Amino acid sequence: MKIDEQKQKYKAEYKDLKFKSKQEFDKWLVEKTKYEIEFVDNGQDCLKWFIDNGGEVLHSEKQSSIWNGELVDLYSLRVGKNIEIMEVEKQANRVLDFVVKTKVGKKLTK
Repeated sequence: MKIDEQKQKYKAEYKDLKFKSKQEFDKWLVEKTKYEIEFVDNGQDCLKWFIDNGGEVLHSEKQSSIWNGELVDLYSLRVGKNIEIMEVEKQANRVLDFVVKTKVGKKLTK
């Protein structure tokens, strides 16, 4: 899949944000999250991602320094399928070994 012009200009918007407290972070996460993705547990450390409406990974429950700011291909996001990360520089997607177990397409409540 070719990446459209908007994605070619992609730069992580939220990756380097800092918060004063966990409460402030939790409130922000609830406000910004469009999708909550849970992965099938195949032994990987990361089991849940929170994604905004543009596909940016806002938070990963584990390894957030690795995954936060990555761009998920929302068009290919399906339960039972491997998640795809858009690699803008390469004009291609990278398929991860993370199989989507659940996809909640609504705002979280905490």
